[in-house]
Amino acid sequence: MRNGITPAQVISIKKEISSSLHCALPGIVESFNADEVTAVIRPAVKTNTGIEMPLLQDVPVFMPVPFEVNPGDACLIVFADCDTDSWFETGEAEVPASERQHSLSDAFAFIGFRKKGEVSHEDPAE
Repeated sequence: MRNGITPAQVISIKKEISSSLHCALPGIVESFNADEVTAVIRPAVKTNTGIEMPLLQDVPVFMPVPFEVNPGDACLIVFADCDTDSWFETGEAEVPASERQHSLSDAFAFIGFRKKGEVSHEDPAE
């Protein structure tokens, strides 16, 4: 025991921190706003206790080339290190509006992933 904390307590604290830290998850598009290039995304995993995670609203979508986004499309959701609300509103470097870190509220979606064996039905020549 060092500093009054046992190894079991350290492990417990690490588990608590890890369970609340969001870095990246697979997701599914529920709806897409082409004008805003944002989507409502359903995380495609449940918590360790089997509870569905909340829908993520107004998620900026990464689209290096324009393509059609449809409900049911797979994506990868990543979570910013800090509150992105101010940046999302202005596009400028801003002081974060809150002290949030790795929050479900600060998600970005990379769309275009396919499950194993699934190919795109879009003709790249078109």
